[in-house]
Amino acid sequence: MEETEVLESKYVTNHNAQWALRLTKISLLIIILGVCVVGRKESTWPITSWALYSRYTARFRKPKPSVSVTELRVYTTAGNLHIVKPERILTIPYDSLSHDIVENAFNNTDINHRDASRRYLMQAVSNFIGEDTKIKTIEAWNLSYQVKPLTVPPIEKQSPTNEVLLGSFSQEDITH
Repeated sequence: MEETEVLESKYVTNHNAQWALRLTKISLLIIILGVCVVGRKESTWPITSWALYSRYTARFRKPKPSVSVTELRVYTTAGNLHIVKPERILTIPYDSLSHDIVENAFNNTDINHRDASRRYLMQAVSNFIGEDTKIKTIEAWNLSYQVKPLTVPPIEKQSPTNEVLLGSFSQEDITH
Protein backbone atom coordinates (compact mmCIF):
# COMPACT_ATOMS: atom_id res chain seq x y z
CA MET A 1 0.00 0.00 0.00
CA GLU A 2 2.86 2.33 0.67
CA GLU A 3 4.19 1.68 -2.81
CA THR A 4 0.99 2.80 -4.42
CA GLU A 5 0.95 5.95 -2.33
CA VAL A 6 4.48 6.77 -3.42
CA LEU A 7 3.68 6.06 -7.04
CA GLU A 8 0.47 8.02 -6.75
CA SER A 9 2.24 11.05 -5.28
CA LYS A 10 4.93 10.92 -8.00
CA TYR A 11 2.20 10.69 -10.60
CA VAL A 12 0.38 13.66 -9.12
CA THR A 13 3.60 15.74 -8.94
CA ASN A 14 4.62 14.81 -12.47
CA HIS A 15 1.13 15.59 -13.78
CA ASN A 16 1.14 19.05 -12.10
CA ALA A 17 4.56 19.85 -13.58
CA GLN A 18 3.45 18.85 -17.08
CA TRP A 19 0.29 20.91 -16.73
CA ALA A 20 2.27 23.97 -15.47
CA LEU A 21 4.79 23.61 -18.33
CA ARG A 22 2.00 23.36 -20.90
CA LEU A 23 0.28 26.43 -19.39
CA THR A 24 3.55 28.38 -19.48
CA LYS A 25 4.16 27.49 -23.14
CA ILE A 26 0.65 28.55 -24.12
CA SER A 27 0.94 31.82 -22.19
CA LEU A 28 4.30 32.64 -23.79
CA LEU A 29 2.93 31.85 -27.24
CA ILE A 30 -0.05 34.17 -26.69
CA ILE A 31 2.17 36.99 -25.38
CA ILE A 32 4.69 36.68 -28.23
CA LEU A 33 2.00 36.59 -30.91
CA GLY A 34 0.17 39.51 -29.30
CA VAL A 35 3.31 41.62 -29.11
CA CYS A 36 4.19 40.83 -32.73
CA VAL A 37 0.74 41.72 -34.01
CA VAL A 38 0.20 44.86 -31.91
CA GLY A 39 3.81 46.05 -31.97
CA ARG A 40 4.11 45.99 -35.72
CA LYS A 41 1.00 48.09 -36.25
CA GLU A 42 1.58 50.81 -33.65
CA SER A 43 4.47 52.55 -32.00
CA THR A 44 4.10 50.26 -29.01
CA TRP A 45 6.86 47.83 -29.87
CA PRO A 46 8.31 47.09 -26.44
CA ILE A 47 11.99 47.01 -27.39
CA THR A 48 12.68 49.46 -30.19
CA SER A 49 11.05 51.30 -33.07
CA TRP A 50 13.60 50.17 -35.67
CA ALA A 51 12.09 49.23 -39.00
CA LEU A 52 13.67 45.80 -38.66
CA TYR A 53 11.27 44.99 -35.81
CA SER A 54 8.39 47.31 -36.44
CA ARG A 55 6.50 49.02 -39.22
CA TYR A 56 6.48 52.23 -37.17
CA THR A 57 8.88 54.86 -38.45
CA ALA A 58 9.72 58.05 -36.63
CA ARG A 59 9.21 61.30 -38.50
CA PHE A 60 11.46 64.27 -37.84
CA ARG A 61 10.77 67.83 -38.86
CA LYS A 62 13.49 69.59 -40.77
CA PRO A 63 14.94 72.51 -38.83
CA LYS A 64 14.18 76.01 -39.98
CA PRO A 65 16.90 77.40 -42.24
CA SER A 66 17.41 80.34 -39.90
CA VAL A 67 16.64 81.32 -36.35
CA SER A 68 16.46 84.76 -34.78
CA VAL A 69 16.90 86.06 -31.25
CA THR A 70 16.55 89.43 -29.58
CA GLU A 71 19.53 90.93 -27.82
CA LEU A 72 19.86 94.09 -25.74
CA ARG A 73 23.02 96.14 -26.07
CA VAL A 74 23.38 98.33 -23.03
CA TYR A 75 25.83 101.25 -23.07
CA THR A 76 26.78 102.77 -19.73
CA THR A 77 27.88 106.34 -19.05
CA ALA A 78 31.41 104.96 -18.48
CA GLY A 79 31.44 103.75 -22.11
CA ASN A 80 31.09 100.03 -21.35
CA LEU A 81 28.99 97.74 -23.53
CA HIS A 82 26.93 94.99 -21.88
CA ILE A 83 25.04 92.41 -23.95
CA VAL A 84 21.91 91.22 -22.15
CA LYS A 85 19.46 88.54 -23.27
CA PRO A 86 15.83 89.41 -22.44
CA GLU A 87 15.29 86.07 -20.70
CA ARG A 88 18.08 86.92 -18.24
CA ILE A 89 16.34 90.07 -16.98
CA LEU A 90 13.70 88.23 -14.96
CA THR A 91 13.77 84.82 -13.31
CA ILE A 92 13.11 81.65 -15.32
CA PRO A 93 9.30 81.40 -14.94
CA TYR A 94 8.93 84.88 -16.48
CA ASP A 95 10.72 84.32 -19.82
CA SER A 96 7.73 85.25 -21.97
CA LEU A 97 7.00 88.24 -19.75
CA SER A 98 10.53 89.60 -20.21
CA HIS A 99 10.19 89.29 -23.99
CA ASP A 100 6.86 91.13 -23.80
CA ILE A 101 8.47 93.93 -21.77
CA VAL A 102 11.24 94.31 -24.36
CA GLU A 103 8.73 94.25 -27.21
CA ASN A 104 6.53 96.87 -25.54
CA ALA A 105 9.51 99.11 -24.75
CA PHE A 106 10.15 99.54 -28.47
CA ASN A 107 6.53 99.65 -29.64
CA ASN A 108 5.20 103.13 -30.40
CA THR A 109 1.46 102.38 -30.56
CA ASP A 110 0.69 103.19 -26.91
CA ILE A 111 3.10 105.82 -25.57
CA ASN A 112 2.10 105.39 -21.91
CA HIS A 113 2.54 101.62 -22.08
CA ARG A 114 5.83 102.06 -23.96
CA ASP A 115 7.19 104.49 -21.36
CA ALA A 116 6.17 102.24 -18.47
CA SER A 117 7.90 99.29 -20.15
CA ARG A 118 11.00 101.40 -20.78
CA ARG A 119 11.17 102.51 -17.13
CA TYR A 120 10.81 98.94 -15.96
CA LEU A 121 13.35 97.67 -18.50
CA MET A 122 15.83 100.37 -17.52
CA GLN A 123 15.49 99.40 -13.84
CA ALA A 124 15.66 95.63 -14.51
CA VAL A 125 18.74 95.93 -16.74
CA SER A 126 20.40 98.25 -14.23
CA ASN A 127 19.80 95.67 -11.49
CA PHE A 128 21.10 92.89 -13.72
CA ILE A 129 24.32 94.70 -14.68
CA GLY A 130 25.08 96.15 -11.28
CA GLU A 131 23.73 98.66 -8.84
CA ASP A 132 26.41 101.30 -9.31
CA THR A 133 26.19 101.52 -13.13
CA LYS A 134 24.33 104.29 -14.87
CA ILE A 135 22.81 103.35 -18.18
CA LYS A 136 23.19 105.75 -21.08
CA THR A 137 21.41 103.86 -23.90
CA ILE A 138 19.60 100.56 -24.42
CA GLU A 139 19.42 99.18 -27.96
CA ALA A 140 17.35 96.17 -29.02
CA TRP A 141 18.76 94.10 -31.87
CA ASN A 142 17.23 91.19 -33.76
CA LEU A 143 20.00 88.75 -34.70
CA SER A 144 19.46 86.06 -37.34
CA TYR A 145 21.59 82.94 -37.59
CA GLN A 146 21.79 80.33 -40.31
CA VAL A 147 21.09 76.78 -39.11
CA LYS A 148 23.32 74.03 -40.49
CA PRO A 149 22.06 70.83 -38.84
CA LEU A 150 24.88 68.61 -40.10
CA THR A 151 27.71 70.76 -38.73
CA VAL A 152 28.96 71.06 -35.19
CA PRO A 153 27.79 73.43 -33.76
CA PRO A 154 24.70 73.85 -35.94
CA ILE A 155 24.44 77.57 -35.10
CA GLU A 156 27.48 79.82 -34.96
CA LYS A 157 26.57 82.47 -32.42
CA GLN A 158 29.72 84.48 -33.08
CA SER A 159 28.68 85.36 -36.63
CA PRO A 160 25.03 86.27 -37.18
CA THR A 161 23.90 86.41 -40.79
CA ASN A 162 21.74 89.50 -40.22
CA GLU A 163 21.49 92.21 -37.53
CA VAL A 164 18.50 94.53 -37.43
CA LEU A 165 18.17 97.42 -34.96
CA LEU A 166 14.67 97.29 -33.48
CA GLY A 167 15.08 100.56 -31.60
CA SER A 168 16.92 102.37 -28.88
CA PHE A 169 16.23 104.74 -26.06
CA SER A 170 18.12 106.59 -23.39
CA GLN A 171 17.31 107.75 -19.89
CA GLU A 172 16.30 111.18 -21.27
CA ASP A 173 13.76 109.61 -23.68
CA ILE A 174 11.64 108.28 -20.85
CA THR A 175 8.87 110.74 -19.94
CA HIS A 176 8.01 110.82 -16.26
